[in-house]
Amino acid sequence: MEKHEVEERIIEASKLILSFCTSHTSNPYDAQDLQQDVLFELMKCLPNIREEGAFYGFMWAVVRNVYKQWCRKRMGMNESELTEDICDEKDEFERVLDDNSDIYLLRRELTLLNEKYRCATILYYFENKSCSEISHVLSISESMVKYLLFKSRKILKEGIHMERNYGEQSYNPKGLEILFWGKGKNIYYHLRERKISQNILFACYNDKLTEEQISLELGIALPYMEDELKELLEYELLKKDGNRYYTNMIIFTKEFSVEVDRKAEVLRKDIARIVKNILLEKEESIRNIGFTGADMDFNTYAWQMTSILLYQAIIRKLQENIKIEYPVDKFGIPCFLWGAEKFEKSFWNSEFNFGIANMSNTREDYIQFMDFKVNGEMVHSYYAGHQNLSNIFLDIASKKTGDFSENDLGLVADMISRGYVKKVDPMLVVNVPVFTREEFTELIKMMDSAADEIAKKAEELWLVVTKILQNHVPVHLKQKAKDIAYLRLFEDAISAPVAMLYKDKFLNAVGNAELLPTTYVILNK
Repeated sequence: MEKHEVEERIIEASKLILSFCTSHTSNPYDAQDLQQDVLFELMKCLPNIREEGAFYGFMWAVVRNVYKQWCRKRMGMNESELTEDICDEKDEFERVLDDNSDIYLLRRELTLLNEKYRCATILYYFENKSCSEISHVLSISESMVKYLLFKSRKILKEGIHMERNYGEQSYNPKGLEILFWGKGKNIYYHLRERKISQNILFACYNDKLTEEQISLELGIALPYMEDELKELLEYELLKKDGNRYYTNMIIFTKEFSVEVDRKAEVLRKDIARIVKNILLEKEESIRNIGFTGADMDFNTYAWQMTSILLYQAIIRKLQENIKIEYPVDKFGIPCFLWGAEKFEKSFWNSEFNFGIANMSNTREDYIQFMDFKVNGEMVHSYYAGHQNLSNIFLDIASKKTGDFSENDLGLVADMISRGYVKKVDPMLVVNVPVFTREEFTELIKMMDSAADEIAKKAEELWLVVTKILQNHVPVHLKQKAKDIAYLRLFEDAISAPVAMLYKDKFLNAVGNAELLPTTYVILNK
C-alpha cells in the first residue's frame, strides 16, 4: 500500500479506535489520550504495512499492544511486581484480546439485540445449547431457532463495525410528571416513580424509534427496558409503527411551558387579582354564613376560599361551558392522561403543584380536597380511592359515630395521628370546615360573579395555550391538543395565580393551623 493510502485508512479507522478506547477507559480524556497513542504507533509502523488486506489485522495488533502498555503504565508497576493472581488475570485478559479484539463491541451489540434474537444467541453460544434444546426452551421450531441465529450473526457482525453514540438522555435524563384527570381509579399512578418509562415516552415523543435507538438514546441496555416497553404498549401510552415506537400522549415540554409562561402572565395576574379582591371584599359576609369553622384564622380562610373559588370557576363553570368530554382509555376508564416535563421553574414540580380529589357517601355527603405542596402533606392521596376512610370521615363530620367497628376505630386512630380528626371529649370532630348544603349554596352565590369573571379569563388562557400547544405536539396528537390544553389550566389558572398570591403574601404557608387549609365537607342533610 502507498503511504497516502495507509494514512487515509487510519483516518477512516480512527472512529473504531476511539470506540475501543472509550469502552476500555473510565473517562473521555483517557480514551482520547489512548487513541492518540495508538494512532501515533500506527503512523510509525506505516512502512511495515505491505498489503491492503492486512491493514485491519495489523491495526488491531497495534491497538492491543498499546493498550497493554497503557494498562501497565496506569497500574504503576511492571510484570515482576504482579502477584500470581494478577498475572493470571492479566494473562486471561490478553488471551481474550488475542482471540477477539472486538469482545466489548460484541457485548455492546448483544445489549441492543431484540429479546428473541438475544435469547437464542446466548443459549447457543454462551450456554452451549443445541438447536433442539433451544427449540424446547423458547417453544419455537428448530428451523426458527436456526433463522434467529443466522439473523443474529448478521446483525451482530454489522453492528460491531458501526459507530454507536449515546443520546442526550443517557447523561441528562428527563423528569416527567404523569398526570391523570378522570372519573375512575388512577391505574397509571405507579409510573410517577418509573424513570425509565418516563424517559422512553420522552425519547419517542417527536421521533419514531426502534428498540435499538431507544436503548442508545437512554444509554440503557435493551434487556433492562423490555418490561417497560411491554407495559407502555399494554397501557397504549406507546404505540408501534412497524418496528418503531411512538408516544401516544401529549407532553408539556419545557420549551412549550416557557412559551406559555411568557404569553400567559397578564391573564394569570388578572385571575390572582380577582381572587384577592373578592375574598377581601366578602370576608365578613362569608364568615356570617355560620358554617362550622367560619371563625378560622385569616390565612386558613384565604386558602379555603381561594381553593373553592378556583374550583368553581375552572372545573364547575368553564368545564361545563366548553363541554369537555372524557376519552375512554383501553381499560374503560373515562380520563385524560398527559405528561409534563419537570424543570427548575415548572409548577408541576414546585411547591405550588396541587392534588385534587373528591369523595361522597350514600347519603350524598361530600368531601373535597385541593392540596398544595406548600402546605405540607397532600391529604387527598390518603383518602382518594379509599371509600371506607371517606365514609368514616363523613360520619364523624355528621356526628354519626355510634356504629363504628373495631376496624373503623383503628382507622379513626390513624386519622387522629395525622391531624385529620380531633378528639374533643367525648366527641370526634373533623379538622376541616363543614357546610350544610344550604350554607355552601349561599357561599357559591356570593362568589358567583367573581367565578364567572375568572372563568372568562381562563377561557382566554385556554385559547392561547391551545394555539401554542398545537405548534409543539407531533402531528398524530394534534387532534387532542384542544382538550389537553384545558387541563393545562390547572397550572395557568390555578397553580400560577396561587403562586402569585403567595408571593404577594395574601397566602402564606400553613403551619399549625387549627383546620386543614384546603379540604372541606358538605353535608347533604
